[in-house]
Amino acid sequence: MKNERYTEAQKRLLKGAPKDLSGEERDFLRRMLLPRKRYLPQSEEEGCSLVRDIVGEQKLGCFCRVREEISARYGAEGRWGAGDSRWRLFYRFSRGGRPFCSFGMDLNTLHLILPFGLRERETFERMRDTFSLLGICWTYDMIAVNGRGYKELKYDVSDPAIREDLFRLLDIKAGRLK
Repeated sequence: MKNERYTEAQKRLLKGAPKDLSGEERDFLRRMLLPRKRYLPQSEEEGCSLVRDIVGEQKLGCFCRVREEISARYGAEGRWGAGDSRWRLFYRFSRGGRPFCSFGMDLNTLHLILPFGLRERETFERMRDTFSLLGICWTYDMIAVNGRGYKELKYDVSDPAIREDLFRLLDIKAGRLK
């Protein structure tokens, strides 16, 4: 029962939903059928279906492309994670058994989350003039260092203007840029 995708009320709504809904009605139904916060997808297909339900069709395509590119470029292994107080769903990457980056998803929001420790922050500071001022540097400067000594950088992956800069940040995280 704990890891069921739909509540009993959602199941009843799903059974009675008409098939010929307007776009606005479909969007409303999509929001009503989102799983509770701590749901963990049981398969890859179910995970992608949840991503589509949470962030929409367009951002699902972006998620799939960026996820494949991260796996190919960095050899990172991904796995689904249940949401927390901020995100409905996670997709976490690890390299060599250590956390690398993750996607956080909430209603119509898809963010790439990069934990930057001291080494990564020093590398970024040396290269900061080569990054987009509004897209990358502003967010970097606004994030405080948490109690563990990390900056948890969050960027909207669906913004094509900063996509290459995001992969340069991932290069820093992977230790390819020093």
